[in-house]
Order: sequence, then C-alpha cells, then structure tokens
Amino acid sequence: MPVYTCACAGVHSPNAMSRRTHVTLTDRQHAFLVSESQRTGLPLAELVRRAVDSTYRPHARPRIRGFEVNVGLWERPDAAVAGRRPVRSRPER
Repeated sequence: MPVYTCACAGVHSPNAMSRRTHVTLTDRQHAFLVSESQRTGLPLAELVRRAVDSTYRPHARPRIRGFEVNVGLWERPDAAVAGRRPVRSRPER
C-alpha cells in the first residue's frame, strides 16, 4: 500500500513554529487532507496542527463568546454529515 510522507515545517508567524515532524499517511488520508486543503484554502500542515489540537487538547483552544449557526441543504450529503443527523422513521402508508 503506497503511503505519503508529509513534513510540517516551521513558518515565520507571530506563533513561531519550533519543531519539524514527519508523518506517514495512507493514500486515503493524504487525498482527504488535499481535498480539505483545497476546500478551505489552508495548508496541509495547518490542518494537521488543528487536528492535533482538537483531538488531544480540546479544552486548551481559545473560545470566544457568541453563537454559531449553520444551515445547509444537501441533495446527497456525504457520510460524515449524514452520520451526525438523527434518524427519522418514515410514516407507514
């Protein structure tokens, strides 16, 4: 099975990066990150950093006050969205 190795390198920013890490990904994981990167406009390294923070430090992320409202209409939602929806039973006819 082919794998991809991604290197998350430091960049010059207010939050200076100090470590460089190599991560080996499967084809499926790499394709998913590439599609998310194209969809969001964020680099792969930033997506990986956010995934690490949200998985291993969920309460350490800064929070702001306010509300978030999401509205969507899908003809055929992907499995990730459909899996979060409550199952409704259809009325029998």
